[in-house]
Amino acid sequence: MKSRILTATVLALGLTTLSSGTQAAALADIYELSVQNDPEIAAARADYQVSRTTLAQRRALLLPSVSASVSTSKNTTTGPTQVDIGGGQTQVFTAESDRYSHNWGAQLTQPIFDLSRFFQWRQGKHIEANARHQFTANEQALIFRVADNYFSILEAEDRVVAARAEREAVSRQLEQVQQRFDVGLVAITDVLDATASYDNSTVSVIEAEGAQVVTFETLLRLTGQPYSEVISLAQDFPVQIPEPRDEEAWVKLALEGNLQLKQAEASVSSAKQGLRASRSNHAPRVNASISYGEGGSRSRNTIEGIEIGSGIDAGDSESLSGSLTATIPIFNGGSMWAQDKQSRFQLESANKNLDLTRRNIVEQTRNLYSALTTDVARVKARARAIESNQSALDATQTGYEVGTRNIVDVLVGQQRLFSAQFAYAQARYQYIRDVLRLKQIVGQLSPEDIYQLDQYISGTRVTRSQPST
Repeated sequence: MKSRILTATVLALGLTTLSSGTQAAALADIYELSVQNDPEIAAARADYQVSRTTLAQRRALLLPSVSASVSTSKNTTTGPTQVDIGGGQTQVFTAESDRYSHNWGAQLTQPIFDLSRFFQWRQGKHIEANARHQFTANEQALIFRVADNYFSILEAEDRVVAARAEREAVSRQLEQVQQRFDVGLVAITDVLDATASYDNSTVSVIEAEGAQVVTFETLLRLTGQPYSEVISLAQDFPVQIPEPRDEEAWVKLALEGNLQLKQAEASVSSAKQGLRASRSNHAPRVNASISYGEGGSRSRNTIEGIEIGSGIDAGDSESLSGSLTATIPIFNGGSMWAQDKQSRFQLESANKNLDLTRRNIVEQTRNLYSALTTDVARVKARARAIESNQSALDATQTGYEVGTRNIVDVLVGQQRLFSAQFAYAQARYQYIRDVLRLKQIVGQLSPEDIYQLDQYISGTRVTRSQPST
């Protein structure tokens, strides 16, 4: 029947066989390039390396420090001097004395007891852990962004397919109505209704094609490379509730593995060590040091420019000393008291944020699991809706041919069928997104999820960024 031909038209417009040298990208291809070229993950990686240096800097406060110094100086003295020239006579001449000094030394200092620095080092470990969890969360966010953008392209393509198929079907219907009108079988209103429906479908195609082209720009941002073709999702992609099929089990997994929650816990631990460090500012500090140095000086004496004592050695010296110094802070203008107060409020804030994060994670996990249950039922219902709308369109088409239904009924039936087909595609993509979100919120989203999805990226369908005119 003619309505069966309409369905075949939809499939013909939506399916394009890949040629043997196609450069169409699959999901895994986009992900692997994104790991290398996405500026957002590159910035996150750099931020993580910055945070890692915090621990190294604070560890250095507990380790020995060595310094060396070298100095050289010249001291010139000029003045009159009397010189015996014989015969009991003296004469005043200008004398000049230059003194050269050279010294070098080295000092090693080792903190022996400094509670504040010790707790700062322990705080640095939690800061590094926080940064590590943040970077892992950024890696998982990249996985979701790649999948989300990829399936947004496929979703936009399905909208284009549905719009083109509807326009093609309405065009055929318009031709048939025009032929019927020409022989006097239908009224002019049927022709006008079909024409208006065709014009509306043309607008829908233009809008859908424009939106589809824009979606490809996200791949350029992710990978740094332009793409005009991606491979579509296979029809046999399974839609089912992921294991374990128990909401409470997912909540437990989220409380154990959620990266945002781990960050909040690391922030609490960091704030505790920060409070201990600020309170330890009042404690004594003990440092040990060893110093060694050598020095010497030489002089050069002249009278009226005539050297009379060049190279006279004034003696060399060397020294070796050690010290153990204890310092007890007494008062520094109230700074230590203010730091202690600030640290206590930071700890209180971190504890409250941890509690809020935990509650949000539980709520979001329950909502996502419930959404997935709905997604599975929705996909099955959408598939049945395609069949029921196809049957309804068959009946309406038959009624129109025998005169019991009008052209508007047929056009509405076609529109409902194409809408049902697009809604089915949308439901599948939403299911995929919610599965990835659920795995992300429990901290289990990994590249393996991309590769498992990629197994259902069919090599027989391709989505192209080539809007028709």
